[in-house]
Amino acid sequence: MISSTSLSLLDGFVDWSILADPSTIETCRQSLKDDGVMLLPNFVTPAGITHLKEEILSCPHNESTQHYTPNQDQGDFEKYPASHPRNYTLHSSASFVGRKSLETTTKVQCISMYNDERVIDFLSNILGRKLYRSKDENGSVYSYRITSNHNPPWHFDESHYTMILYLQSSESGGEFEYVPWCRPTRSVDDEDGHDIIHKILIEKDNNNDDLIQLVHPQDGMLLFFGGAQTFHRAAPIQGNTARIGLVFTFSEDETFRNSDDVKSSNQWDPADF
Repeated sequence: MISSTSLSLLDGFVDWSILADPSTIETCRQSLKDDGVMLLPNFVTPAGITHLKEEILSCPHNESTQHYTPNQDQGDFEKYPASHPRNYTLHSSASFVGRKSLETTTKVQCISMYNDERVIDFLSNILGRKLYRSKDENGSVYSYRITSNHNPPWHFDESHYTMILYLQSSESGGEFEYVPWCRPTRSVDDEDGHDIIHKILIEKDNNNDDLIQLVHPQDGMLLFFGGAQTFHRAAPIQGNTARIGLVFTFSEDETFRNSDDVKSSNQWDPADF
């Protein structure tokens, strides 16, 4: 049930009619299956972009600099040798605002959108199975801010599915790069997942570039994909303008929350540090 407060907070922020259009639904289903991502350009209106971005920028942010594996953890040296792709580590840096900070804003507009039933009902409809919002206190809803000094790395998500609302583009760069559905399971022990880490990050053969797909995000676009089974990253940006996005995560498990290892690797919110 959507409260009247939620409706008034989000009124004019997004084009809800897109989510009810039968042709859009069918196109999104096919795109997610065939291309590995679902895109809805202009889902967030110019007014919505302004208000959501203002809310995010009003919050304290955390400059996170980490070293972790592409599974956003510290590896498994008991099961695999140090040279194995499971234990390959990389440098990560980005700026985050987590759920705890977003919940302290005056209008809690970002949180209201995450909790809006129309969003999760639409995504569940596209997938053909029920999705649940993450129970994680910060990784369920967060914003990232990427500048030319940051290094957002290739990774798999721990949450099953990820939705991104693009609110501000950089002057250049910042494309969404991904290898669709390259890990058949969501397990960190999946051999196909190890193989794609080796091909993209260790082998670094130009012949593997054909595996990588690109999306050029536009302000207001909604992007949805299976983050736990799709290797992905935001490409480095150039220029003085940061790329800003709002991230919602979902799962097929109604009890899902991120592991402590993944939480400490990301440091999504300054309230925790």
